[in-house]
Amino acid sequence: MKIIPLLAFLLISLSGFSKNKKINQGYWHSEFKLNESAVLPVTFMLEQNKTGISLFIINADESIELKDVIRKKDSIFITFPAFDSELKGKIIRKNQIEGEWCNYAKGEDYKIPFKSINAYIPRFPKLGSTINIYGKWEVTFDYDTDPEKAIGVFDSINYHCSYSKNDVVKGTFLTETGDYRYLEGVVSNDSLYLSTFDGSHAFLFRSKLVGDTLWGDFLSGTHYQTKWYAVRNRDFQLTDPDSLTYLVNNEKIKLSLPDLNNEIYTYPNEATKNKVTLIQIMGTWCPNCLDENKYLAEQKKKFGDQLEIISVTFETQPTLAGKIAKVKKYKQNLDLDYTFLIGGNACKSCAAELFPMLNNIISFPTLIFIDKSQRIRRIHTGFNGPSTGIYYDHFVEKTNRLLETLISEKIN
Repeated sequence: MKIIPLLAFLLISLSGFSKNKKINQGYWHSEFKLNESAVLPVTFMLEQNKTGISLFIINADESIELKDVIRKKDSIFITFPAFDSELKGKIIRKNQIEGEWCNYAKGEDYKIPFKSINAYIPRFPKLGSTINIYGKWEVTFDYDTDPEKAIGVFDSINYHCSYSKNDVVKGTFLTETGDYRYLEGVVSNDSLYLSTFDGSHAFLFRSKLVGDTLWGDFLSGTHYQTKWYAVRNRDFQLTDPDSLTYLVNNEKIKLSLPDLNNEIYTYPNEATKNKVTLIQIMGTWCPNCLDENKYLAEQKKKFGDQLEIISVTFETQPTLAGKIAKVKKYKQNLDLDYTFLIGGNACKSCAAELFPMLNNIISFPTLIFIDKSQRIRRIHTGFNGPSTGIYYDHFVEKTNRLLETLISEKIN
């Protein structure tokens, strides 16, 4: 995306709606109120182009384009292309918007208020000298009640515009069920602050270095908060994601589920006979699933009819019709050229019932690799995507090599 300097935008307003209030293009500093003492900062950019209005959400190296923007007089409605959520705003003046983020995947009443002003402002203030937090950390979330291990990786970033006078930090946390995607923030004195917003997650991390340990808290929207700590450990590893989910019996995978035309699709079938097949267990509400879907789309384009991909989705909508409508929109917006089936409601136990040959389903997504003889050759739990850097690169290299091997194999 070509970023035009902010000063060139200051006197330009979006056009095309003569009765609508004017609104500036350019960078917008937005703050989501998670509670009385916690505000999650995010960087937006509003742009007018030949096809209409677009909003870009910028998190470190990621820029998410939202094209479904509707103006109605002093109101603006912005729908996310993949997730079941939207931003509803009131245009107070051309450089100020106030509203709420509605995340329908978590319920009709799940709303977080936000305020936006037309300016580039660093997400967090930077005060004094900085500590060195770059590198790899062994992290423990929720250490008081239900400890969960993770890897923290942090690095500096050459920011996407020249208006930042601060050193911007990027990073993420990897867990055994997936990563926390693109986090952006700053080191200020002895503290590290990170945030991200992608339409599904609104994450805020705050921490302070005490001795050799980062002590912090983590807020996910308005519904979840926990504590964490981290110590440097270059040798720390998580459990191999190919070992977490495994076969417990010799039962073959058999599916009879509604497709997006509400017709029963049965697996295995003639289309999958003598072909390499990937079965993905996912939900459209899941950002890690979205990252995996983008990777799978590349493999489908690469291998074409030699590779069958079946995504079995577990959704939050209460009715089958609602689930189908949501998955159809997801598939269309991401341009995914493979089969989607409706597995049921968004719960791991629901998914486990459909796959009794597995020990458990512990993560969305879970990806099952089946060879031409219908033997399960690999089961990958969770997904650590592009924000994880070398970890994602390793996954891509290993998985590409496996797919090439399976496709080249002769049928027994």
